[in-house]
Amino acid sequence: MGDGERCRVLVDPRSGMPLFYPNLFVTTQVRNRSLSVASMDAACAAINVFLTHCSKCGIDLEGRIRDRRFLSPAELDAIRDICQRRFGKHGSAVVVPLRHNKAKQRVQTGSEYVRLTHVANYLRWLSHTLLGSTLDESAARQIELVHRGLTSRRPIGRRCADVKRGLTSEQVATLWEVVDPEGERSPFRHSGVRVRNALMMDLLFYLGIRGGELLSLCTTDIDWDRCQIVIARRPDEKTDPRQRQPLVKTLDRRIPLSDTLVDRLHTYIVKHRNKVPGARRHVFLFVTHKSGATQGDPLSISSYQKVIRAVAAASPELKGLHGHLLRHGWNERFSEYMDRQEAPPSPEQQEAMRSYAQGWKEGSGTSATYNRRFVERKAHETQLQLQKKMIRLPKGIDE
Repeated sequence: MGDGERCRVLVDPRSGMPLFYPNLFVTTQVRNRSLSVASMDAACAAINVFLTHCSKCGIDLEGRIRDRRFLSPAELDAIRDICQRRFGKHGSAVVVPLRHNKAKQRVQTGSEYVRLTHVANYLRWLSHTLLGSTLDESAARQIELVHRGLTSRRPIGRRCADVKRGLTSEQVATLWEVVDPEGERSPFRHSGVRVRNALMMDLLFYLGIRGGELLSLCTTDIDWDRCQIVIARRPDEKTDPRQRQPLVKTLDRRIPLSDTLVDRLHTYIVKHRNKVPGARRHVFLFVTHKSGATQGDPLSISSYQKVIRAVAAASPELKGLHGHLLRHGWNERFSEYMDRQEAPPSPEQQEAMRSYAQGWKEGSGTSATYNRRFVERKAHETQLQLQKKMIRLPKGIDE
């Protein structure tokens, strides 16, 4: 939009026109609540899945709501099942119909939860909007039953195996071998791309920042005198040409840089970035090196994800790698470092330090999500020690 705001629009593929009620819902109930464009994207994607299902099953949604013939429990079960399916990739504008991706049958429970939540909210909102002043107590009760029926079908909790963890020490060693600009295992050919991608991994690993924060970095964010870098929120940035703008979800903060990281940043900017045609038109740190129409543009989210996939494919040990694992790893190393101190800061002080470094609001409790692996390991060690002290051994057996 003219002021730099990004929006998501659900489009009818036959006419090319935006769908009225879905986009009205996303605008008034998601966008106008000051939620992010990612939330709009998730709402559009969920409604897209739901509308595709209705179209295939011959469900005239608006007609049935006006006739007060609300969805049955069996139909709610079918909606839950379709929300579990994995579909092919879509572009920046979400478009019906979707094609089922048979190679990977099911989405993660988190995605299923979000889909069902948006579908439930959309159905309730649409029902109230269509019935308006004619809504009576009986219909209102039926609408709430449908909403509760969908929300009750959302997955509950996560299995222990689903908890996100950082890389092991062996995987970290492999990662550095793969992204070494001078190494033989690098999957990248161009020297500038190798240096850029290695620097990206360095910043993700050593600073524990998010992918969106990495792609939002500007050369002007680097304080060379103080050896610091600024993580700054720039929602709806006009100067950012990327349609899918990488966003900083956390608070603004300054992060100190080691001399090694400062040197690597300087080397990339002076010897590689500044020599890419078009790169000096903007201040975003990481740029596209490949020749073509986008050469010199800020690195896109899809290109960043492509780099991660290439690194993951370079070694079986890195299978399943994604950038956020490095953020989890930073939090594990932070906990291990604090645990090794002879006189560590108090838990409250550690929480405040971690929250500032990661951009969380102090006292938000977010650190528990990223510290799960360390806590789990310490709990296991304690449990084993307790078992050794308390277990009853058979007579004549020396422990």
